[in-house]
Amino acid sequence: MAIAPKTIAMIAGGLVVVGGGFALAPTLGDLFTQAVAPSTAIVGDEIEFEVNANGETYGSPLNDRVPDLILARAEGGKTGYIRVSELEFARNLWRSTSDPNAVYDIPVYESDGETEIGVFRVLKDTPGPRDGFNN
Repeated sequence: MAIAPKTIAMIAGGLVVVGGGFALAPTLGDLFTQAVAPSTAIVGDEIEFEVNANGETYGSPLNDRVPDLILARAEGGKTGYIRVSELEFARNLWRSTSDPNAVYDIPVYESDGETEIGVFRVLKDTPGPRDGFNN
């Protein structure tokens, strides 16, 4: 029994979407855990985030709580943190552009939120920090 090319394309597309979701998981979340010296923590509803010297929370989104800086993998593979406000700004820029090939780079920081270690590319399909949660 032959499978139609359109069916093969749809299956391959589905695999790319599902595989892409798994590939992006460490970019925005919790696959990587870095050993960091704990500072003070904000505690509430069983969720704790570390706090840097600037008072910004950092870590991985959990349930519907999102810290100021979330784990991300920079171009080139370094793991650091991106500022949620910068991610949302870049995603809004993307949605308002007419250029389908637009790319917006935002800085990837150490947990201090100041030391830049690379850039994170925001594309059309880059998920937001709360994507995947049942809010």
